[in-house]
Amino acid sequence: MNAADQTLLVCYIEIVLLFTGRRRSSEDPDQSLQEALRTRLRVVESNSKDITQLFKDLSARLVSVHAEKDSFVLTFKTVEEVWKFSTYLSLGYVARCLENFLCDQSFWLDPELLSELEISVTVDEEHLATLYLGLLLQEGSFFAKALFTRSEEDEDNEEQLSFKKNDLLMVRDTGQDSSWEGTMLSTGKHGQVPVDAMQPLPYPFYQWFLRKYPGHAGCSPVEKELFENEIVTGSCEAIVDYSPAGPDELQLNQGDAVEIQGLLLRGLTVFIGRHASTGRTGFMHVTIMPPLSASHRNRQLVFLTEEEKASLARVNAYSSQPSDSCLLERLFSSDISSVYRLDIDQFTPNTFPLKRMKQYFLMTSFVCCLLQDDFLPLYDLDYSFLWVTFSGKNEDELSGHLESVRECAKRLGMHWAHRRACFVLGRLCARKLKFSQARVYYEEALGVSVDSFSDVPLLVALFTNLTAIYLKQRMNDKLPQTLEKAGALILCLPRHAFTSTDEVELLKLLLRRSVVLGDKLLEARVCYLISSLFLLLKKTEDALPFLERLQFLNVTLSAAEGGPIAPLDLNWLLSWLYHRKYMPHLALASLSLDSREDHSLQHAFQRIELFIRNSVRLNPSWKEGTSLLPAQIVVYLQQALAVAEQSDDIKMQRDLCLGLALTYQQYGALDKAVRCAQQAVETGSHINEEDGFEASVLLGWLLVLTGQAERAQNILQPLLTSLQSTDSPTQRGVIHNLLALCLRHQNRVREAGWHLHSALLISKESGNQRNQALALANLGCLALDAGASLLAESLCLFLDLWESPTDEEHVQAYLWLGRSYKDRGKSQDIRACYEMGLLIALHLLSLLYADMLLYGQSIVYYEHCVSVSRELKDKRREGEYLEKLSSLYLSLNTEKSSRKSLDYTKQSLRISIDLGKREEESETWLQVGRIYYLIQEDELADMYLQVRRKFNIKQRIGFVFFFPLFGSQDGSLPFARSIKDVHSEFRLLGKLTELLTKQGEQEEALQYATLAVEIANQTGKHCFLTAYHRLATIYYNLQQYEMAENYYLKSLSLCPPTLQNPAEAQYYTKVYCRLGNLTLHELKVPQGM
Repeated sequence: MNAADQTLLVCYIEIVLLFTGRRRSSEDPDQSLQEALRTRLRVVESNSKDITQLFKDLSARLVSVHAEKDSFVLTFKTVEEVWKFSTYLSLGYVARCLENFLCDQSFWLDPELLSELEISVTVDEEHLATLYLGLLLQEGSFFAKALFTRSEEDEDNEEQLSFKKNDLLMVRDTGQDSSWEGTMLSTGKHGQVPVDAMQPLPYPFYQWFLRKYPGHAGCSPVEKELFENEIVTGSCEAIVDYSPAGPDELQLNQGDAVEIQGLLLRGLTVFIGRHASTGRTGFMHVTIMPPLSASHRNRQLVFLTEEEKASLARVNAYSSQPSDSCLLERLFSSDISSVYRLDIDQFTPNTFPLKRMKQYFLMTSFVCCLLQDDFLPLYDLDYSFLWVTFSGKNEDELSGHLESVRECAKRLGMHWAHRRACFVLGRLCARKLKFSQARVYYEEALGVSVDSFSDVPLLVALFTNLTAIYLKQRMNDKLPQTLEKAGALILCLPRHAFTSTDEVELLKLLLRRSVVLGDKLLEARVCYLISSLFLLLKKTEDALPFLERLQFLNVTLSAAEGGPIAPLDLNWLLSWLYHRKYMPHLALASLSLDSREDHSLQHAFQRIELFIRNSVRLNPSWKEGTSLLPAQIVVYLQQALAVAEQSDDIKMQRDLCLGLALTYQQYGALDKAVRCAQQAVETGSHINEEDGFEASVLLGWLLVLTGQAERAQNILQPLLTSLQSTDSPTQRGVIHNLLALCLRHQNRVREAGWHLHSALLISKESGNQRNQALALANLGCLALDAGASLLAESLCLFLDLWESPTDEEHVQAYLWLGRSYKDRGKSQDIRACYEMGLLIALHLLSLLYADMLLYGQSIVYYEHCVSVSRELKDKRREGEYLEKLSSLYLSLNTEKSSRKSLDYTKQSLRISIDLGKREEESETWLQVGRIYYLIQEDELADMYLQVRRKFNIKQRIGFVFFFPLFGSQDGSLPFARSIKDVHSEFRLLGKLTELLTKQGEQEEALQYATLAVEIANQTGKHCFLTAYHRLATIYYNLQQYEMAENYYLKSLSLCPPTLQNPAEAQYYTKVYCRLGNLTLHELKVPQGM
């Protein structure tokens, strides 16, 4: 292949994703926003790991990033990847993920800007379709539609398959140029089909569904539809006389009027109607009603009723109810009222309650129950009626009693009791896989002469269970009769109550039919029912593809109709399912697109909690109880505040306003913070003084920060007066300190000094060193204002009292101390103070960028920290920053970065040796060895030989595996790798992981456990199970419970389906017990679904 062909092939398998920042009021790009996005992309481009993970969540593989061209180059390896990505693209998730990824945190703080600006993404749809077709052909077999009709007369030989236009077939490439092997989806017939007659199905979802759930559709495309619309309601008029073929059908004369019950679906040949004259309800065939006599269904409720839409909205994503101030207390724990501030320069099931019955009343009571008109527990999925009524009876005894009831009811002419007894007997037989016997009971039940539609749940249960048995036993002669009626009962009537898990088989068949017929609305309704059943069965993994398809159909059909066709928004439900699958990018994207307006306060807090959980997964520094929270939380807090205002919940309004004020303050939006704090004070005044105290203190501090000292004093002075008669010294000290800051900004130095002196005395009496240090720093600043440079050295006392100077307040203190030295001409001290302030500021910037996962920028600032530390000749800090740099370079996970990490680790090692820190020295030696092992260099063994006698007990864990064994000059792990003995290497990694875990070195153990998982692929399935279990245990010890659950489930998926020995049973018990504890106590997985 020449260079031109290779370039063409690369262009064929790659696709370009373009992003554009624009205003919603204009179609043209917004140049300022576009440049900001480019700048942000250039910044994050250095850490390609995060961008790669983003597109991995979107089922795409990132090839390259081109910030100047506003584009990403992507590729796909499977049809499923194309399907997922195209779905996310259509649902708006790709654009929203990029918006969350590229937009600066300040973007989320401006509601007007947020509502006006957006990111749109585009791809070449034709090229994506070409790539999809290429992957289909590469796989060798796929589903296709016939482009024309070929009858039996056109066949050249018996191997040729006849088909009609639009027939669906599964085709397989047999290596012939002109023909493929085809299988009719409607009949199952096989034969040869010409290549030019087949067109692959355009939607990848169809390829996935038909491949995952194979089977026949039982119908063929029709040339002419009886109805123009896919779904209709209203009434109709019979055009011919009709004699019923069964007791559940209506007898009609020409001209009889019939009212459609529920929906009439064009994809079914049967619907349910009520005779206008007699009032009887029964099945009807669509062929006896004219197509123009029915009215089209309201476009706002096409395939779901209001009740069905509400049932999806009521899906409970959390078993806990965080709709109170507890969540806000966890998120916004503030110390504003206890710590001084430094000055600045200018589904619940309905169980049927039955008492325990005595034996001799058993049969009589059961017959009475079977005579009831509505007995839903008899038909539900869980057999709740039987297990509540006959607790303590085994199934054989129960069958005997039911058989007696059946005979008695049949003899006495008790038709409803007869039908229900047969149904229950049929369910028990099906439960024991006695399908033929169950079929006999079901058929007998349907043969009982009653008004079937007076107990619709029983009729639905009978037809669905009987049809499921016909499908299992492949009784094609009886299946068409019951399938249409079962389909009408399931699809046409609203608020369907599932009675059997086998209903999913019927729904899959009906979904295949919708694909064959090309009926999108029938497909949407079936997707709704399949996903509802899977959610009811708690099979969320199985439900997700159908919910995605349902949302996709809702969006695409809305676009085709020019407006929303159904009041349906599944983004909240999808967000929760993505959260369950540990896909945080998609969870946040779908959560932000949730457009429903009927939110309750509880739901608003669930949205906040879901947002926080997934934000923490993307950035572990954003944790509950810390001061750092993502700015996007403002959007969800404002939504919750709007709901609280509508419900007149004053306390919740106050708490939410406080949370908003603290978040705005965190990101420097002080004007917005003041407004929110003012609102919190006003709402808090309606509760009581104690609840309003914290809001008033926060407002006072924010007014100081914004230069409104006099206004702040007016708020704080009454608070100090109210505290004089209370036993709250710390709170009095806080108010004294803030009043001093207000007075200093008004040049009232003497009064400010008195308040600071009072604050200092209170902090000394209470033993609060932090407050004492801050009061001293403020006194030093006040002394500078008064020209008392010597008194300003109280700043030194501040630095001595408060250890570990690593925050902004210490930077400010060093700047003030530098000013005091400058006034007295101490040039050396001036330089030392300013350099220390610079060092701490650089360290803070490094931490900030590391928290934002911008490791490239963090590395730059840590390298500045090393330079400043060397200028200060501070070896201790230099060593600490070198270790940080080593860790950051190692996290980039490239060979070049690993070698850079090794260089910094060696420099840190020299400093540890110079300072005589034996413990740090031995740990650094071990780290050097670990890095050498990761980059696969045998120099590791030589390094350990030089220091092996210096290791303490803790470091000998590493020594055992890296030092020479039995006099060999190679360490065991490097030696195993050098001879490519992956089994030995895996065992050694396992032993090292276990020993480090026992010593409590979980972080170090995690590195080796991860390596073990990587090489387990070369050793076999059993090794994979062991590696996953070890890794899960370490994550559990590190309290990373979502990751622990993920790897525990992976280990269980590799276990054999049948138990071989007691040890396996014991393993299952232990793992499921731990998963249960995670579910109940750590993950808070919902119980309502």
